Amino acid sequence: MIVRWLFAFVAVLIAAVMGTSTYVIVRYPISDPLVRLSAVVSNYGLFLIPLGIAGAGLALLARLRGHAVVRWLGALTALVCVVGAAAAVVPLVASWREAQRQGASLSFGEYITAGSNTGSLDPRFGVGYNVVDGRELLLDVKLPSGTSDSPRPAVVWVHGGGWAEGDRAQSPRWHEWLNERGYAVFAIDYRLSPPPRWDQAPADVKCAIGWVKQHAERYGLDPERVVVAGASAGGNLALVAAYSDDRVQPSCAVTDTAVRAVAALYPATDLRAGWHDPDLVAGTRELLRDYTGGTPEQVPERYAAAAPVSYVRPGLPPTLLMHGTRDHVVPHAQSAQLARLLAAAGVAHELLSIPYGEHAYDINWGDWGTQLSRHAFDRFLDRHARPN
Repeated sequence: MIVRWLFAFVAVLIAAVMGTSTYVIVRYPISDPLVRLSAVVSNYGLFLIPLGIAGAGLALLARLRGHAVVRWLGALTALVCVVGAAAAVVPLVASWREAQRQGASLSFGEYITAGSNTGSLDPRFGVGYNVVDGRELLLDVKLPSGTSDSPRPAVVWVHGGGWAEGDRAQSPRWHEWLNERGYAVFAIDYRLSPPPRWDQAPADVKCAIGWVKQHAERYGLDPERVVVAGASAGGNLALVAAYSDDRVQPSCAVTDTAVRAVAALYPATDLRAGWHDPDLVAGTRELLRDYTGGTPEQVPERYAAAAPVSYVRPGLPPTLLMHGTRDHVVPHAQSAQLARLLAAAGVAHELLSIPYGEHAYDINWGDWGTQLSRHAFDRFLDRHARPN
């Protein structure tokens, strides 16, 4: 009797998880309290399938020789778990179909074993690239192993964090992956808000790009094959740095800040539209206000200057955008809008839409959305900055 009730209790807990996860999968947008769960489902949804099956099994075991109420509850619990497991299959099937369209291969084993895309600062890599406001700005220099007979291409990586937090240690698996493919990586810090950094943060990114090109000989780089990339707020800054003209000056004495190409994961591309999004996640407007110093009505010129869409024109560097279709922090519509503008301007670009992907879907390095992104990024770099 006690064991049966224990099975029933655990099954009900699993059913609660599966029911909530099902709601997150089938419903968009969702309320703020569920956004964190959406991120977990986006990164680790495959694990919901065995969890749901286990919950259904426990519920059916608890139902055996029980009272009528227990049997009824067990059947209902098992049904919820089975429906939840079936719902968890939907994003995986959508990703599989997208992989077929992209010509990419997906690995179940890597999904389970690849681990997370997180890390911490390692002082061995840090090199100063500028001094502003009495503070030294650092970048991590990560070079491919071995030697090369020809200069290497480089990727300047810009971290995310809502322009207010984060550091150059973010996204270490991307850095390693790029190194494995022959790209030198320069992961940078920049000035964070508050106070407002709408003009200073992109200036720091352009400074870092110029610094990397100035030190190309020291690190064995090809200064004509420098790519800038970033995620979230870092994607926004990478795009502004790549697209902006003399309206954004570097924060140090460098002359050449041009890049061969730019790649951005789930970037904010239109800050004004983001502010007015009725489904904006709580806290995001505060980040925008801290970054710009006001609302779009108070400082419209700053919102325009901080938005990549403001700089679209013919002749911009080739652009890769990667964005989850269920992003509740920076909606997929932001990248879709930029892609439409780039198409109208005749700029070479790609938009990879990750089915059911949430913001920061690449935290799970083996997630199928991350695998799709690696395939697209590899193809993009191979086309525009391939190592010799």
